[in-house]
Amino acid sequence: TPPGELGAGVSGKVTVEFTAGRTGSTATTLSVTAPQGWTVSPEHAVGRLKPGERTSADFTVTAPAGATAGEAVLTGTAGYRAAGEDHVTSQRIAVRTMPAPPGEDSWASDLPWLNSANGYGPAERDRSNGESAAGDGHTLTLNGTAYAKGIGVHADSDIEFWLGGRCSSLTATAGVDDEINGYGGVSFSVVADGKTVWSSPTVSGKSDPLPVDVPLAGARHVHLVVTDTDGTKSGDHGDWADAKFHCAA
Repeated sequence: TPPGELGAGVSGKVTVEFTAGRTGSTATTLSVTAPQGWTVSPEHAVGRLKPGERTSADFTVTAPAGATAGEAVLTGTAGYRAAGEDHVTSQRIAVRTMPAPPGEDSWASDLPWLNSANGYGPAERDRSNGESAAGDGHTLTLNGTAYAKGIGVHADSDIEFWLGGRCSSLTATAGVDDEINGYGGVSFSVVADGKTVWSSPTVSGKSDPLPVDVPLAGARHVHLVVTDTDGTKSGDHGDWADAKFHCAA
C-alpha cells in the first residue's frame, strides 16, 4: 500500500502484505526496496505462518532531499520457505514524489511550479507576461506601483504549487498590468486541493489592484488561476504581484 504523495525529504508509510499458501510458510520475512537515495526501515521477520494465514508490516520510507515531481517505484517483497523450498514474491509500489514543500515564508515566483498553463507565451517569474517569448516581460506594475516580486500571466492561466500542508495563507496584490494601457478583463482565483477558496470580481486595466489574503491551512496542491471574463482575451495580462505563501516547517 503506497503513501500516495511524498515531498522531497519527507517520510511516509508503506504497507507490505503476504498470505501463506496451502502448506503454510516458515522463515517468512517482509521488506521494501527503493531507488537510490531513498531510505527504508529494516526488514521485518515474521517466522512461521499457518496455511492461509495473512500478515502485514509497515515500513517508513523517506524520499530523497532532491526529489522532484514524478513517480518512484518501490518494491515490496515477501521471502519465505514452503514445501522444502525457498520462495520470493514481490509487488510493485508506485509513489508520486513532489518537490520539497516550503518550510518558511516563500515568494510564489521562487517556488517550483508543478504545472504551468498560460494563454499567451509562458508565465513569467518576477516580471509581467510581455509577449510570446520567455523573459520578454517588464517590471510588474499596477496603477503606477512597481513590484520586484510576483508572477505575470496571460488569461487563461493556471499555475500549480505543491505546499504539502505547510502553509497557512497566500497574500498578494492582483491586477491587470499597466503594460496593456487600461484594457483587458480577467478574474483571479485560488484553488486549494480542488476547491476554489477565493475568487475576484472582474478586474480590468482601469480597476484598482485587489488585495489578496487567502487562508490555506492544510492545503497540499494550490493553483493560482486567471480567467478571461470578456471573451476576447486581448490584453488579459494578470499580475500576482508580491505573491507570497506564508509557511512553516
